[in-house]
Amino acid sequence: MKKYIAILATAATLIGMSSCIKDLDIEPLDDDVVLPEDILTGIEQYEQVLAKCYVGLCTSGSWGAGSADIDGIDNGFGQYIRALYYLEELPTDEALIVWDDKTIANFWKFAWTSSDVFVRAMFSRVYFQISICNELIRQAQASSFRDNATVKQYIAEARALRLLSYYHVVDMFGYEHVPFSTEANSVGSVGPAPNMDLVSWMISEADALLEGSELPAMRSAEYGRLDKGFVQMLKAKINLNAPVYLGLDSAAAAPYYQAAAEACKAIVSAYPTLHSNYAELFMADNDQCKDEIIFWVEAENGSIETYGSTQFLICATYEDGDSVTQGLLGMGTGGWGGIVVRPTFIEKFDAASDKRYTFSGGPKDFPSTLLDPGSFASGWSAYKFSNMKSDGTTNAGPFTDTDFPLFRSADAYLMLAECQLRGASNVTEAEAKAAWNAVRTRAGLGNVTNYTLDELLDERGRELYWECQRRSDLRRFGKFTGNAYSWTWKGGDYDGNVSVDSHFDVYPIPAAETNSNSALGQNPGYAN
Repeated sequence: MKKYIAILATAATLIGMSSCIKDLDIEPLDDDVVLPEDILTGIEQYEQVLAKCYVGLCTSGSWGAGSADIDGIDNGFGQYIRALYYLEELPTDEALIVWDDKTIANFWKFAWTSSDVFVRAMFSRVYFQISICNELIRQAQASSFRDNATVKQYIAEARALRLLSYYHVVDMFGYEHVPFSTEANSVGSVGPAPNMDLVSWMISEADALLEGSELPAMRSAEYGRLDKGFVQMLKAKINLNAPVYLGLDSAAAAPYYQAAAEACKAIVSAYPTLHSNYAELFMADNDQCKDEIIFWVEAENGSIETYGSTQFLICATYEDGDSVTQGLLGMGTGGWGGIVVRPTFIEKFDAASDKRYTFSGGPKDFPSTLLDPGSFASGWSAYKFSNMKSDGTTNAGPFTDTDFPLFRSADAYLMLAECQLRGASNVTEAEAKAAWNAVRTRAGLGNVTNYTLDELLDERGRELYWECQRRSDLRRFGKFTGNAYSWTWKGGDYDGNVSVDSHFDVYPIPAAETNSNSALGQNPGYAN
């Protein structure tokens, strides 16, 4: 969507209108109120609003790194991918951040509450996205352009982007107490819909988008926009996690695993081989990796700039003044020195053979022990993301060109194996092993020998680390809370020998939301 950045001012004006923001009860930064009919006068204007739906994943605000869509939240904290990374990676065995910003240490301590600013940042961001998408769908369906094929596609894309945010809502905050609204709700509706099973709605919405003709077929959308592969990934993830969301036994879970397998098989069929070079998937020209990356959250120095996404993932891995690492990563700006890797996660890799091993103490030869969770020099970094291009060149700008690969086919390959291991009857063991082995072969490893769910969880970690998957994975495998699995500094203990209460499986509804809206409840174990 890079070509649309120049016209985002119009879209930003539109989403500042109160009818959109009321869906969230979030205060717009611009007090000017502009009515939809004053702006949505042609198909081009709907395209501009659709651009905002996409760019809401990329930046904190419509004017890049220094702007913010949401009041009361640091523009870096409130960027979609950075907020997602905090909640999906920092409480897990993969990463820890040594900063003392506000309540950020509560992630590794398992001590967050309903007043946590980072939890609220993610909650506000996903619902802001939902609000924008709802408004586009609502206005487009009521317009004279509603039967236009192009506008129908815009509506379908907005529905798919809305589905992504609702998936993140349910995965992180549960489905029983969260706000729910679509284009059909009255403006300002912020309570859970009566008699509404949000998980079932998400599954039905994914199926409807796949059955319709409005979205491009897999691998046929223009770069930066979604197609049916995006929806297939959501269908797979929602169905694979649904038994955990709903607390189902193995018999009741079987149809969900089969639906997930169906989606994964469709992706594997459309992406029959993985990109040959793993490192290139996370470099500045990864927009060329169309043989594996299904959807990118874009970044570009000079036009799509943010203090979140890959800017955060790269800059936070080295210190200011570390010119060696800065040069190796192709950056033209100093580091932030924040994210370190948990030692127990490093141990999961074959350092000599696995091409996905990117861990180092850098030129300063830091230890990997992470004895002090507040010191960057106490642990190693993961140099998975880079601002270098595959040909060895870089823009060396203050901001990255590296897109964040939100969905990759390798994830579907591993989910297919997981579906078979969980009992999906529409996948053979041979198909499942072939998919898993394709991932291992690309990594420079031999075929899997320990064909178990526990080993698959480790493989998902090795393949997908730092891609905002780990908390969801650990929870699905029963390894996030409780004491079945320990890692360095879990629950504030160096050896992780603690039992974390199960209420931490989901995050709280922010107290600011429950206190201002009596229709909302609170997740068990959290106080308002």
